[in-house]
Amino acid sequence: MSATPRHQRPTNLKKFLFGCPYYPEHWTAADRELDPQRMVAAGVNVVRMGEFAWDYMEPTPGKFRYDLFDETIERLGKVGIDTIFCTPTAAPPRWMTAGHPEYLRFDEQGRQMQHGSRQHCCTTNDAFRAESRRITAELARHFSGNTHVVGWQTDNEFHCHFSVCYCPECVKGFQDYCRKKYGTIDALNAAWGTAFWALTYNDFDQIQLPYPSGRPCFPCPSQELDHYRFISEGVCEFQRQQVAELRKVRGDWFVMHNGMMAHIDYWKFTEDLDFLGFDIYPGFVFRVPADAADISSGLDRARSVSGGFIIPEQQSGPGGQRPYTLPMPQPGQIRLWAYQSIANGADGVLHFRWRSCRFGAETYWEGVLDHDNIPRRRYEEFSREGDELKKIGGRILHSVKEVQIGILRESDNDEAHSTLPLGLPAPHDVARWAWRTLWGQHMPVGIVDANDEFTGLKMLIVPSMPLMDQVLADKLRRFVEEGGVLLVTARTAVRDRNNHAFSVTPPGLLTDLLGSRVEELGKADPDTLKIDLSSRGSAPNGACYEVLSLHGAQALGRWDVPQSAGPHAAAHQVAISANRVGSGLAIYVGTCLTENNARVLVDLALKEAKVHALGQGPDAVEMTRRIKGNQKLLFVLNHYAQPQTVHVPPGIDLITGQVCQGTLDVEPYGVAVIEEHEV
Repeated sequence: MSATPRHQRPTNLKKFLFGCPYYPEHWTAADRELDPQRMVAAGVNVVRMGEFAWDYMEPTPGKFRYDLFDETIERLGKVGIDTIFCTPTAAPPRWMTAGHPEYLRFDEQGRQMQHGSRQHCCTTNDAFRAESRRITAELARHFSGNTHVVGWQTDNEFHCHFSVCYCPECVKGFQDYCRKKYGTIDALNAAWGTAFWALTYNDFDQIQLPYPSGRPCFPCPSQELDHYRFISEGVCEFQRQQVAELRKVRGDWFVMHNGMMAHIDYWKFTEDLDFLGFDIYPGFVFRVPADAADISSGLDRARSVSGGFIIPEQQSGPGGQRPYTLPMPQPGQIRLWAYQSIANGADGVLHFRWRSCRFGAETYWEGVLDHDNIPRRRYEEFSREGDELKKIGGRILHSVKEVQIGILRESDNDEAHSTLPLGLPAPHDVARWAWRTLWGQHMPVGIVDANDEFTGLKMLIVPSMPLMDQVLADKLRRFVEEGGVLLVTARTAVRDRNNHAFSVTPPGLLTDLLGSRVEELGKADPDTLKIDLSSRGSAPNGACYEVLSLHGAQALGRWDVPQSAGPHAAAHQVAISANRVGSGLAIYVGTCLTENNARVLVDLALKEAKVHALGQGPDAVEMTRRIKGNQKLLFVLNHYAQPQTVHVPPGIDLITGQVCQGTLDVEPYGVAVIEEHEV
């Protein structure tokens, strides 16, 4: 029996969290006076604070003050509001950077970052790591007996603005990483393929970073992939050291981080945490109702590496920095977006921020309250949400999102693609179109990390992932043998973990499973060719075509080339194959998924998997189900500005208490949480 997949792991929280980030250092006592009672009235039970206040807590080296935070935590605690405290390492104080400019990051042109923003110190620098351990240990000691501090956030949004540092410490760190990984320089040369372009190294100290520019041509893709791995491992270690200091002091604190950014393998990163936090601002992407699919896929990616998670920052206002302003959430959308986070697995939502700040780079990143501190419609909507979650949060807590269809993702594969993109879509681009078509059909779909177990899945999509190893190949084969339906798209399993092309015909390690081989690959403008699916219709090509030969599989589709194209290698050749293995089926599609072909191509596998929709309704009325034991909670989220009617299983709407007989009318930007009843 396989272990429970991580993506199905519940949080260890003791209550459903509802609240906001709170910054007492930004406000006078008069500004803060009414905050506790207003928060309680809105249903707040937790706040997050401290992530940008190192300068207040340690105004000069070794001299600490906590008066403001102690007083604030106590005032809130007296009315039942807990605190998540943060390690303040994303914004080291000026006295530190003035005294230790070597802590500052470098860009690829060798220019040193300057104080005056955030994330300006290098997390690879050993001396800065020691400072970070020191402040973390000091904070943990100070709050060790404070019962109102229930958990911690490490740093803040690692790699949000700056993910690749080129300082001398990073050069040395990368050399040490390579030395530890390969042992000998000959092993490194073989792994990187340095025989190409005379790149051979004689010693690890000769290695430089793979600068993306400043060279006549492109860097070594294998070196570049290892560099991304080094960056990820470095930030994991930086965090791991902080987590160790916190766990030394109190074992009952939960520890999490907020955000999912570039060049971090969150599967490894989350191993040191109780769960992940994901900061979500739908205004970045939401323009039309169907865009809600991309918001949900981001949330689900957090769930895929963490299981249950929380939202440390949920959009509550227009939001904006120097070059942009996000759209103002319309009436109902603040609440809708919060429930969207919950529907996709969140066990807590903190709306950013309690009150809009009157100064700084985020002056117009607006919160629940405006600059004038007067509650208006955003506060009323926030309060409605808080009141509802007081009633139903306990029913939701520790339930997990039901996933029967998995879309595979892996950090290593996305990074590998970026080293050799070739004008083709990345795995996450292909996954996006698979997600959108299944989301729009209201299927129980979820992102699954390639390192996770596939237990409980009926269908799995591998979205053009170039890297493959025997471990993953064996997992995929077992999945199919045991009855799963596998859909694999073009350019999968073409390279090994060193980023080298395999010496055997693609799909290499998956050839026996898929029962076909790729005899030819070509670029093609999307929608210029068609795949003839016989009675199933046809589908246009994506950014490439592959010509398949059959080795045990059956042909599901062949290339249909227009006469105007002239002689073409793909004409009448196999484009899609299907291979029975054990109790399951493996389908190989010789092109990439796009907006125009995803529905038809994904349906080939969907019909075989016999997965049923959660309900029926318009595409952008989102439906997900969370389960806990025998309890089934169906979330229905209307992303349209007009009312919609949907058909769902019978049950009771936990929000309104009304019985649902199977037909449900949902108001514009409305929400329902149906506790399903067996018929």
